[in-house]
Amino acid sequence: MDEYGNWIYLTPMILGGAATVLAAAWKFLGLGSSKSEGPLDSLYALGRRIRKASTEAELSDIEEEIDGILKAQRARSAAGDESAVDDATLNVAAHRLESLIHDRRTMLAEKPSVASAA
Repeated sequence: MDEYGNWIYLTPMILGGAATVLAAAWKFLGLGSSKSEGPLDSLYALGRRIRKASTEAELSDIEEEIDGILKAQRARSAAGDESAVDDATLNVAAHRLESLIHDRRTMLAEKPSVASAA
């Protein structure tokens, strides 16, 4: 900060960015409202389902749901619907979910089966 207080101008931007990240994390962890409000809320709900998935079939079903949400939102965006979520936001959410699915598949593959333990 200089003698003119230049940091004061950046403070709202920094706080706004931090608030956005915290709000997204809050929803992603399932701590927010359970009422679904839109495609991002649907993707957050799928994130919670991924963490609870116990089979490959469940993960495949979730992947299909993610694809459906992305296709529907991109179609809305292409049709000029101003309420559609922007592509960059959707891509970030989808990438994060793909990463969670990969991690969950790895955990399921490493988990010893009950049949082999007997």
